[in-house]
Amino acid sequence: MAKNERGAGRKPALSAEKVSMILSRHKAGETVTALAKEYGISRQVLSGYLNQSNEKEKENYNTVKSWERLNRAFTHINPADYKVRMEYMCEDDCCSVILVNKEAKEIEVINETDHLLHRAFGMKARPTWEDFTAFLKSRCFPQDREDMEEILADLSLDEYDPFTIVERTGGRMAGDLQWIKIRKFKA
Repeated sequence: MAKNERGAGRKPALSAEKVSMILSRHKAGETVTALAKEYGISRQVLSGYLNQSNEKEKENYNTVKSWERLNRAFTHINPADYKVRMEYMCEDDCCSVILVNKEAKEIEVINETDHLLHRAFGMKARPTWEDFTAFLKSRCFPQDREDMEEILADLSLDEYDPFTIVERTGGRMAGDLQWIKIRKFKA
Protein backbone atom coordinates (compact mmCIF):
# COMPACT_ATOMS: atom_id res chain seq x y z
CA MET A 1 0.00 0.00 0.00
CA ALA A 2 1.40 3.38 -0.98
CA LYS A 3 1.87 5.82 1.89
CA ASN A 4 0.08 9.10 1.38
CA GLU A 5 1.17 11.09 4.43
CA ARG A 6 1.67 14.39 2.57
CA GLY A 7 -1.10 14.06 0.00
CA ALA A 8 1.33 13.02 -2.71
CA GLY A 9 1.53 9.85 -4.78
CA ARG A 10 -1.09 7.20 -5.14
CA LYS A 11 -4.43 7.93 -3.51
CA PRO A 12 -5.82 5.39 -1.00
CA ALA A 13 -7.73 2.46 -2.48
CA LEU A 14 -10.43 2.81 0.18
CA SER A 15 -12.13 5.72 1.90
CA ALA A 16 -11.67 6.19 5.64
CA GLU A 17 -15.27 5.07 6.21
CA LYS A 18 -14.72 1.80 4.31
CA VAL A 19 -11.47 1.15 6.16
CA SER A 20 -13.24 1.68 9.49
CA MET A 21 -16.00 -0.74 8.46
CA ILE A 22 -13.48 -3.34 7.29
CA LEU A 23 -11.52 -3.05 10.54
CA SER A 24 -14.68 -3.63 12.57
CA ARG A 25 -15.66 -6.62 10.47
CA HIS A 26 -12.15 -8.10 10.67
CA LYS A 27 -12.12 -7.71 14.46
CA ALA A 28 -15.50 -9.50 14.49
CA GLY A 29 -13.87 -12.49 12.78
CA GLU A 30 -14.22 -12.04 9.02
CA THR A 31 -11.18 -13.17 7.06
CA VAL A 32 -8.80 -10.93 5.14
CA THR A 33 -9.40 -13.00 2.00
CA ALA A 34 -13.20 -12.59 2.13
CA LEU A 35 -13.03 -8.86 2.87
CA ALA A 36 -10.44 -8.20 0.16
CA LYS A 37 -12.57 -10.04 -2.39
CA GLU A 38 -15.72 -8.12 -1.40
CA TYR A 39 -13.99 -4.71 -1.67
CA GLY A 40 -12.08 -5.54 -4.83
CA ILE A 41 -8.58 -5.13 -3.42
CA SER A 42 -5.70 -7.52 -2.87
CA ARG A 43 -5.11 -9.29 0.44
CA GLN A 44 -1.76 -7.47 0.64
CA VAL A 45 -3.38 -4.03 0.34
CA LEU A 46 -5.98 -4.95 2.95
CA SER A 47 -3.27 -6.28 5.26
CA GLY A 48 -1.50 -2.94 4.91
CA TYR A 49 -4.61 -1.13 6.15
CA LEU A 50 -4.95 -3.56 9.06
CA ASN A 51 -1.26 -3.17 10.03
CA GLN A 52 -1.51 0.62 9.81
CA SER A 53 -4.49 0.51 12.20
CA ASN A 54 -2.61 -1.75 14.63
CA GLU A 55 0.36 0.66 14.66
CA LYS A 56 -1.91 3.59 15.50
CA GLU A 57 -3.45 1.63 18.39
CA LYS A 58 0.05 0.94 19.76
CA GLU A 59 0.72 4.68 19.81
CA ASN A 60 -2.17 5.36 22.21
CA TYR A 61 -1.75 4.66 25.92
CA ASN A 62 -4.86 4.14 28.01
CA THR A 63 -3.49 3.62 31.53
CA VAL A 64 -1.49 5.91 33.77
CA LYS A 65 0.87 3.05 34.58
CA SER A 66 1.75 2.32 30.93
CA TRP A 67 2.16 6.06 30.17
CA GLU A 68 4.40 6.58 33.22
CA ARG A 69 6.47 3.54 32.27
CA LEU A 70 7.00 4.94 28.77
CA ASN A 71 8.03 8.32 30.19
CA ARG A 72 10.00 7.14 33.24
CA ALA A 73 13.08 9.18 32.16
CA PHE A 74 11.13 12.37 33.02
CA THR A 75 11.69 12.09 36.78
CA HIS A 76 10.94 15.69 37.80
CA ILE A 77 7.36 15.90 36.43
CA ASN A 78 4.11 13.98 36.48
CA PRO A 79 3.91 12.45 32.97
CA ALA A 80 0.10 12.17 33.25
CA ASP A 81 -0.04 15.99 32.99
CA TYR A 82 1.50 15.71 29.51
CA LYS A 83 -0.91 14.01 27.10
CA VAL A 84 1.34 13.99 24.02
CA ARG A 85 4.80 12.50 23.51
CA MET A 86 6.72 13.44 20.37
CA GLU A 87 9.81 11.48 19.43
CA TYR A 88 11.98 13.44 17.01
CA MET A 89 13.57 10.75 14.88
CA CYS A 90 16.47 10.57 12.43
CA GLU A 91 15.66 7.52 10.34
CA ASP A 92 15.07 4.87 13.06
CA ASP A 93 16.96 6.62 15.87
CA CYS A 94 15.22 8.77 18.47
CA CYS A 95 17.10 12.07 18.86
CA SER A 96 14.80 14.04 21.19
CA VAL A 97 11.72 13.19 23.27
CA ILE A 98 9.26 16.02 23.83
CA LEU A 99 6.38 15.76 26.30
CA VAL A 100 3.61 18.25 25.52
CA ASN A 101 1.01 19.75 27.86
CA LYS A 102 -1.14 21.74 25.42
CA GLU A 103 -3.48 23.10 28.11
CA ALA A 104 -0.68 24.63 30.19
CA LYS A 105 1.44 25.37 27.09
CA GLU A 106 4.42 23.57 28.58
CA ILE A 107 6.95 21.11 27.19
CA GLU A 108 9.66 18.93 28.68
CA VAL A 109 12.54 17.67 26.54
CA ILE A 110 15.15 14.94 26.86
CA ASN A 111 17.78 14.68 24.14
CA GLU A 112 18.89 11.18 23.20
CA THR A 113 21.83 12.27 21.03
CA ASP A 114 24.85 14.53 21.32
CA HIS A 115 24.56 15.46 17.62
CA LEU A 116 23.21 19.03 17.86
CA LEU A 117 21.85 19.08 14.31
CA HIS A 118 19.68 16.06 15.06
CA ARG A 119 18.14 17.48 18.24
CA ALA A 120 14.72 19.08 18.07
CA PHE A 121 15.97 22.32 19.65
CA GLY A 122 19.70 22.17 18.88
CA MET A 123 21.75 23.61 21.76
CA LYS A 124 18.77 25.00 23.66
CA ALA A 125 18.48 23.05 26.94
CA ARG A 126 15.18 24.56 28.18
CA PRO A 127 13.04 25.41 25.14
CA THR A 128 9.91 27.51 25.65
CA TRP A 129 6.41 27.02 24.26
CA GLU A 130 7.29 29.59 21.58
CA ASP A 131 10.35 27.52 20.64
CA PHE A 132 8.08 24.48 20.39
CA THR A 133 5.56 26.20 18.10
CA ALA A 134 8.44 27.43 15.90
CA PHE A 135 9.78 23.86 15.79
CA LEU A 136 6.36 22.55 14.66
CA LYS A 137 6.15 25.20 11.93
CA SER A 138 9.63 24.19 10.75
CA ARG A 139 8.33 20.64 10.22
CA CYS A 140 5.40 21.81 8.03
CA PHE A 141 5.05 23.16 4.53
CA PRO A 142 5.29 26.99 4.41
CA GLN A 143 2.10 28.82 5.31
CA ASP A 144 2.45 31.06 2.26
CA ARG A 145 2.74 28.15 -0.17
CA GLU A 146 0.76 28.76 -3.35
CA ASP A 147 -1.16 25.45 -3.24
CA MET A 148 -1.76 25.56 0.54
CA GLU A 149 -5.54 25.22 0.24
CA GLU A 150 -5.18 22.01 -1.79
CA ILE A 151 -2.70 20.54 0.69
CA LEU A 152 -4.96 21.41 3.62
CA ALA A 153 -7.88 19.75 1.81
CA ASP A 154 -5.77 16.61 1.25
CA LEU A 155 -5.05 16.58 4.99
CA SER A 156 -8.77 17.17 5.77
CA LEU A 157 -8.00 20.47 7.48
CA ASP A 158 -9.87 23.77 7.30
CA GLU A 159 -6.98 25.91 8.53
CA TYR A 160 -3.20 25.93 8.87
CA ASP A 161 -2.55 24.25 12.24
CA PRO A 162 1.09 23.14 12.61
CA PHE A 163 0.36 20.67 15.43
CA THR A 164 -2.29 18.83 13.41
CA ILE A 165 -0.24 19.01 10.22
CA VAL A 166 2.70 17.39 12.00
CA GLU A 167 0.34 14.84 13.50
CA ARG A 168 -0.99 13.89 10.06
CA THR A 169 2.30 14.02 8.13
CA GLY A 170 4.73 12.82 10.79
CA GLY A 171 6.57 16.11 10.28
CA ARG A 172 8.24 14.62 7.23
CA MET A 173 9.97 16.96 4.83
CA ALA A 174 11.14 16.15 1.29
CA GLY A 175 14.71 14.90 1.21
CA ASP A 176 14.96 14.89 5.02
CA LEU A 177 15.69 11.87 7.21
CA GLN A 178 14.03 13.38 10.27
CA TRP A 179 10.41 12.85 11.25
CA ILE A 180 8.19 12.82 14.35
CA LYS A 181 6.53 9.84 15.99
CA ILE A 182 3.55 10.87 18.13
CA ARG A 183 2.15 8.90 21.05
CA LYS A 184 -0.85 9.96 23.12
CA PHE A 185 -2.16 9.38 26.62
CA LYS A 186 -5.91 8.77 26.37
CA ALA A 187 -6.95 8.06 29.97
